Amino acid sequence: MEFDEFRHKAVHELMDLNTDCEQRFQIGHWERWDYDLESGTLVFSDHGTPKVIAEIQVVGTTSKKSNTWMWGWANESLPVGVTSSLTAVREYGNTERLSHLTMPQLPDDEHLGWEMTAVAAHIIGAKGGYRCPSERGFLYVVYIDLAHAEVAPRGIPATGKSDRGVKCHTHGWGEEAFICEHLVAHPEQQWFADPPTPDNRWPDAWCLQCEQAYQEQGEWNDRNSRRTNIKLLCHRCYESLSARSRNLRS
Repeated sequence: MEFDEFRHKAVHELMDLNTDCEQRFQIGHWERWDYDLESGTLVFSDHGTPKVIAEIQVVGTTSKKSNTWMWGWANESLPVGVTSSLTAVREYGNTERLSHLTMPQLPDDEHLGWEMTAVAAHIIGAKGGYRCPSERGFLYVVYIDLAHAEVAPRGIPATGKSDRGVKCHTHGWGEEAFICEHLVAHPEQQWFADPPTPDNRWPDAWCLQCEQAYQEQGEWNDRNSRRTNIKLLCHRCYESLSARSRNLRS
């Protein structure tokens, strides 16, 4: 694969995504932004009132001191939940033999952060990207989802903190999601699930073994449900596990 061509295309895709975000959410017009890495949210507000809330993943950071870029998946100081989707980026790099996506750190320049953010957005299907400055450098994120604060996704109220759903030991509060115990143990196998919808972004999922049990009865009932053993997870665990499978049924 020609990485330069791939990266160039991804940058233009991200520019289009960010233009769309600006038109729909006026991202550049709000007074301030605040991120919460534990809850995985970036909140844009005006005079103390939240206006737009984004569910984010941290792609990486740049350092003014060392002039380097570090991938989010390599940064042990970041919460696991806010970098879980980046596993797919590293795996893509391994598959396609793209060292830019597998090396924990790279020499930085004025464009690299945005370029790597664009590549990550393309691979994981993000809805846009943002750069948060600090005294030490920049933190680059992508939007997994975003909405006006008054209609923010379920489980992410206007405060940016989740007060509903399920409490995960790894990711904190998140949406409820259900998958069979076999996918939890071996997520690389084939997944069976209904297509995601706006109202059900993390549909119940099960493995081939459970699908065969379902087909034997033609429905879910007490007999085959006992063989399935469905587990309750947070939506970020669900996404992390599903990213390890390329066989999710549509």
